Amino acid sequence: MNEELFNRNLNALRRHPNVFSVVAAAARTWRQESYSVETAKNGQPTLGFSDENKRLISYHSRYDPAKEAEKQIQASFQGQTHAMLLGFGLGYMAEALLKEFKQRVNGPQLFVIEPDAGVFISALKSRDLSRFLLDERVALVVGMTADEVGDLWSASLDWTAMERLALIDHPPSVGRFKMYFERVIEKIRYLCNRSKGNLVTLMHAGFEFHSNYFANLAAGFALPGVERLFDQFKGTPAIVVAAGPSLDKNMHLLAQVKGKFPIVAVDTALRQLVANGIKPDIVCAADPSYENSLDFVGVENETDVILAVEPMTHPDIFTSFKGPLMLMTFGGGLHPICKDLREPVGTLGCWGSIATTVFDLVRRMGADPIVFVGLDLSFQDGRLHARGSYSDDIFYEKVHQFTSIEHESAEYINSRGAVKFGRADGSVLFTDQNMKLYKDWFEDQFRQTKAKVINATEGGVVDKYVELMPLARVIENWSHKGVPVAEILRSALEKPVKADHQALFNRLGQFRKTMSQNQSAARRAVAVCRKLISASADLPADRLEGKPRAEFFDVLQLHDQICSDKDLFPWFSIHQTRYITRHTMDVVNLRASATTTVGQWMQQISEFFAALERFHEYQIPLLDKAVEELNRQNKSKTVRGSYCNE
Repeated sequence: MNEELFNRNLNALRRHPNVFSVVAAAARTWRQESYSVETAKNGQPTLGFSDENKRLISYHSRYDPAKEAEKQIQASFQGQTHAMLLGFGLGYMAEALLKEFKQRVNGPQLFVIEPDAGVFISALKSRDLSRFLLDERVALVVGMTADEVGDLWSASLDWTAMERLALIDHPPSVGRFKMYFERVIEKIRYLCNRSKGNLVTLMHAGFEFHSNYFANLAAGFALPGVERLFDQFKGTPAIVVAAGPSLDKNMHLLAQVKGKFPIVAVDTALRQLVANGIKPDIVCAADPSYENSLDFVGVENETDVILAVEPMTHPDIFTSFKGPLMLMTFGGGLHPICKDLREPVGTLGCWGSIATTVFDLVRRMGADPIVFVGLDLSFQDGRLHARGSYSDDIFYEKVHQFTSIEHESAEYINSRGAVKFGRADGSVLFTDQNMKLYKDWFEDQFRQTKAKVINATEGGVVDKYVELMPLARVIENWSHKGVPVAEILRSALEKPVKADHQALFNRLGQFRKTMSQNQSAARRAVAVCRKLISASADLPADRLEGKPRAEFFDVLQLHDQICSDKDLFPWFSIHQTRYITRHTMDVVNLRASATTTVGQWMQQISEFFAALERFHEYQIPLLDKAVEELNRQNKSKTVRGSYCNE
């Protein structure tokens, strides 16, 4: 094998730093005897692998590997915007697939997975792949677990640009690593469902998220972060309280572990717990809607319950809850512009349900075992939640002399409960598609969690990668593991908060100045767009000359400058999610076409600036109000309750 060729490919591989590190480390222990590279009939290299039983696996045709790859791609690729290739071999299918992409979109389009670093090293030593490795459309994964593959793929992909995804097998690789690739496909499908849901949520609720971030900015900036709780309960059992119907069966048992095990609840369960004499140590809230704030009606004066709150939560929760508050973040919103100005907040995961966040918080606290109650994720006994939740309030409003709350619940379940789960005892539980996705998420996370996870719900559909055990037995088995919960929490709350209010005030003021400048420049650019449409609509851009040419490219430069602003453009994208998603794809198509006219460009850019103007009309008042509140706090040097900034 050619070392000079290997070094050339290895240098190109530096564009993929994670893979470069894996390959550089694996190359030191790589054994050539397991990987035989021979010459095919047409002169191209072909690969064979000898397994532990000395069985030879041929990775490519011994006659014409490239032609074989082209036929395989033609049979399995149908013009999708993105593709995932399961297995690399010597790279013939990957190169053939890359040639088939007709449409260029943002971010990587071809995601290649090779579980065996030795196979990839063989490719680097036998073929010149430098051009392929340097192509910006390519993302590589080598020698990673299926979960690492999914996480990297999700992080590197521009979800707004993906219209269709092709999953393509390299047959010998899939045959050799069948279970591995089955797990990869399961993970990818799960991530696709999640991300489509996230994008739809953002399209419908992005405006609400963003408004709440600004309304809560000043108050939240002064709060201690939940990161103070991370690793503070190592080896201690903790209870995660969800609000499923089965909570009614065993919530009374929580009184036996109160003060010994941390009890962390979803906001929907707080009213039921308090009504039954159980006060959780922490309750988590993150929903931006006003309706969700009603879960706190009647329990807003629970001063010995800590509320862990995300800044996108409805402002009424911030202002009405009288107990101590701690801040948590999902990493989005205004967190990126604030995180360097204060002590760490504590970033938690969120996947559509606040129960997912509670689980991640307890996991980050170091708890072991993690015990769930109320995690039905199904319509248990004809109900949606434990008795006393806000969902009951909604159904009570519909009840009249000819109906009942049970009837209204049944009507709802009949319209939503399309998924059936058969239980071991022969019973059947009904759920909906959303709760099935939550079930899949939890079970996927349980499998990856080092701590023991116990489902003590005593009902529901969550039963994979988790130990099922009645809550009474959990308490019996682990009661000796208790710790002084109140003392640990008090210590975390009492330390002063390190936060630089003046620096945040100054930063927001700079954003306000930039937005005003963009607003003025965009209004001038709209006038230029109209003039160019009137005078040169049918001309290709490369035929413009003189001042019109300069004006045309000045307008495009302003557009690109606004889109590249790492702070303000994400705000714009949240407020105008539907438009920006469509605009991104339209711009890619305009740039890819050889026949795009000045009129088409200027019409697209005019619409962009119109959307930007709508954003400014909405955003500037929010920003001004946040700056005003920060200024007030900065002058008074006071923050809520016992929390003080240094």
